Amino acid sequence: MSEIEGSPGSSMHGVTGREQSFAFSVASPKVPTDTTAKFDLPVDSEQKAKIFKLFSLANPHMRTFHLSWILFFTCFVSTFAAAPLVPIIRDNLNLKKGDIGNAGIASVSGSIFSRLVMGAVCDLLGPRYGCAFLMMLSAPTVFCMSLVSSAEGYVTVRFMIGFSLATFVSCQYWMSTMFNGNIIGLVNGTAAGWGNMGGGATLLIMPLLFEIIKKAGATPFTAWRLAFFIPGSLHIIIGILVLTLGQDLPDGNLSSLQKKGDITKDKFSKVRKSFWISLMGVMIVACSLPVTLVHFPQWGSMFLPPTEDMTKGNEEYYYGSEWNEDENSRSERGRRVASAPTPPSSTPTHV
Repeated sequence: MSEIEGSPGSSMHGVTGREQSFAFSVASPKVPTDTTAKFDLPVDSEQKAKIFKLFSLANPHMRTFHLSWILFFTCFVSTFAAAPLVPIIRDNLNLKKGDIGNAGIASVSGSIFSRLVMGAVCDLLGPRYGCAFLMMLSAPTVFCMSLVSSAEGYVTVRFMIGFSLATFVSCQYWMSTMFNGNIIGLVNGTAAGWGNMGGGATLLIMPLLFEIIKKAGATPFTAWRLAFFIPGSLHIIIGILVLTLGQDLPDGNLSSLQKKGDITKDKFSKVRKSFWISLMGVMIVACSLPVTLVHFPQWGSMFLPPTEDMTKGNEEYYYGSEWNEDENSRSERGRRVASAPTPPSSTPTHV
């Protein structure tokens, strides 16, 4: 068949552009460049959530939020779990008033040291490991409360349980990595507030557990000891949940991102040698020492009691030794209880 040539453009006559065409391309398919599409919540350029949905479990932002406040709540419950049970614990361990006061101070004093360490742990290992390890390491101290048999042991165990309050640092640190600066105040306030609520909730939880265990057949001195197994078990359970469900950063865990090179690995030597960090430590010490002048009159008697004599070392003796009958006169705004004695065989002048 011979080829027939037509005028230019005649081959396109009758073509509408709607005909089906079969073609392929060697060009690479378009890859979406929007990295925020993988998150359930809208995020900024740092992949931090820009909105706060309180009743959401969106991963990783809201899941991290709920893990943070729940673990902080649990630590507050266990730290102050002994307070509502003091009447029965006092009778069981023969505690004195000073022992109860010292235990209350010791329970919050432990966090002074642990919070300093927790800040460095979050920088070096990430908040996920910091929270999980502290929860699991403090669990045995909660269990040890059931083994206490003396006042010294009671104060010591409460001091060690107080280390768990350092989860406040990791909680706030974790929130700052997940939420945008425009809402971080709301998020931190909610997480810290709900966590601190554990200090009040334990006043309801521990007596309820005590009554349930006692009604199950345990004696009162055994029931309060068994009640501490509940918060101790929660430490372990929540520590495992943080390890399995938690995430250091929106992109992933800190260790994996450091291996990929996306994040530089911090070294403790750099932090230790930093001039500004050292200067900050000096500032903290300089500002904290004057505070001791305020609290020493209140707590100083723990270390420097007025006397070892139990008869003289109480409030009744202190105030009674300085009081005399002249202080009860009307000129001192007092009220005389007894009238002046009337001389024998004479009439009072005021009658």
